[in-house]
Amino acid sequence: MTTTSTTLLKAIGADADSPRWTEFVARYQPVMESFLEQQFPSVDADDVMQETLIVIARKLPDYHYAPDTKGHFRNYLLGILKNKAREEIKRRSKAIRAEDAAKESEAMSRSCSPGEDAETREWRFAAYEVALQQLLADPRHSERTRQIFIRTALKGESPVSVAELFGTTRNNVDQTKNRMTAELKELARRLVDGQ
Repeated sequence: MTTTSTTLLKAIGADADSPRWTEFVARYQPVMESFLEQQFPSVDADDVMQETLIVIARKLPDYHYAPDTKGHFRNYLLGILKNKAREEIKRRSKAIRAEDAAKESEAMSRSCSPGEDAETREWRFAAYEVALQQLLADPRHSERTRQIFIRTALKGESPVSVAELFGTTRNNVDQTKNRMTAELKELARRLVDGQ
């Protein structure tokens, strides 16, 4: 277990450019890496640790080490690390959803009639994009339903593998995909028709 050096914390808290930051990183990097590996193996550990160190540098000037009343510094550090890891997961999740929405919108726009002019195609593309965002944000759909739809309709994953992943039948996966696709088309139609 890493022991906390109050003189180290005071030195780097008093000077953000202190050469003792090297000592701090050498002392706490293995603790942070181990925590992330166990709790958040999918995040980019280097980025999350870097963001955590930025927060620590900002907070240390006002931090007072009092293990009996405030708890150990290690727990304080890992609390910040955990929050940064969760933020990273949320950011990545939003980016994936946006990417998936763009792919679906592009696929839908390709299905427009060849006789349509560019402006009409662009409007349909935008309508499908908005409709997809509305569909994925609809609180009536569970996260499981959304994920099944995203994996099958947007990412093109095999319904059989998705059924295995979610512990359900291929038939249920197909029904979920078809129901959500029909709802998406209806939402897009309403947008295009101005309803």
